[in-house]
Amino acid sequence: MLTRKFPHPGATLGVGFVVVFLVLSARPAAAETHDFLADTDCSGSSCQVTIHSPPREPPLPSTPSGEIGNTGVSETPCVTPETTRCRGVLQPRVAESEFDPGALAEQARARMRLPEPDIGTAPPLDRPRFVNLPAWMWIDEQDWEPVSATASVSAGSVTVVASPRRVVWDTGDGREVVCEVPGTVFSPQVYREEGSPDCGHTYITLPPGGAGARVDLTAVWEWAVSWSTTDGRGGELEDLATASTVAVPVSEIHAVVTDVR
Repeated sequence: MLTRKFPHPGATLGVGFVVVFLVLSARPAAAETHDFLADTDCSGSSCQVTIHSPPREPPLPSTPSGEIGNTGVSETPCVTPETTRCRGVLQPRVAESEFDPGALAEQARARMRLPEPDIGTAPPLDRPRFVNLPAWMWIDEQDWEPVSATASVSAGSVTVVASPRRVVWDTGDGREVVCEVPGTVFSPQVYREEGSPDCGHTYITLPPGGAGARVDLTAVWEWAVSWSTTDGRGGELEDLATASTVAVPVSEIHAVVTDVR
């Protein structure tokens, strides 16, 4: 049974350390498969995932060697504790150390709960950004931390780490902005006329709906995932991603000449 506790998606992860413990089921797992079943139970701000081997057929009763009916199939008796099934071929019991760390790492990766991007912008989300004026974009820097999960057995452990890689912004006007940092939060102290120093966008046309119409601003947060074991093995796993979308208004400022000298 593999049990992992982690924060609920609605909670702030901070450093976000997640620990998974593996306890072998009473049923031996067959050598030909590394499939697992998982149950998830969430309450309050935490979730618990239990990963276990799928149910298997009970061992066949031992019988003396000889013919079964008229089939001509020879039956081999179960006479040693190292065997679990005995119909013609002895199948050895799988030792705990034979669990594939790559398979366990994939199971942990598939069930990691990573934070969704907490989007911030300047102008604020409910205020229009103006054509030809720079807008600032960022996500919560406190969430920009690795998230890890460790699966342990008596023979060692497998640790999976998801590390923030970059945020890909779809600005809703057919353009894309890639930021490899969370972005700078706007304040009068860091104001720059040319816009954000690391993650911003300037709209150059109004949306199809005209001045004040809203466009979808989407942040896709990509995470690089790796795994390692206590005996020195390791590798890379498929990336993970989380995303958030907000609708923001886009408008324009018109200059009005009131006096000519």
